[in-house]
Amino acid sequence: MGGRSMKPLADFDFNTRKIEKNEELDAVAWAENNSWVVRKIQYQGRVGCPDRLFAGYGKLFLIEMKKPAARKRKDGGLSPGQSGEIKRFAEVGVEINVFYTATEVIEFLRLHMPSKKPLKQVVSIGDLL
Repeated sequence: MGGRSMKPLADFDFNTRKIEKNEELDAVAWAENNSWVVRKIQYQGRVGCPDRLFAGYGKLFLIEMKKPAARKRKDGGLSPGQSGEIKRFAEVGVEINVFYTATEVIEFLRLHMPSKKPLKQVVSIGDLL
């Protein structure tokens, strides 16, 4: 192009953006690799459906994922339909969990998995034979 190079605008923001869908898919991949059954869910004719159903280890969870930046908003990034649905489920004793990062989902799911106790001593192959 005749020696011209493109320069970014002076106010261009190079910060990495966290996309809700990427966070959600990272959580799903981890969960499925750790024996959880995960389903994307949606309602027909209603609004406010949580994003995912996680089932495993005798437990069932409804999870709504939001963008990390939405945490700072007054409503936590929830639409009025989502807030209403969370309230309706809570009234019948069912919690819809809202998370903003895959790490939060993974930590939550780990709490509901049987713990793997570390070995208290080192065992050699010779000891096992």
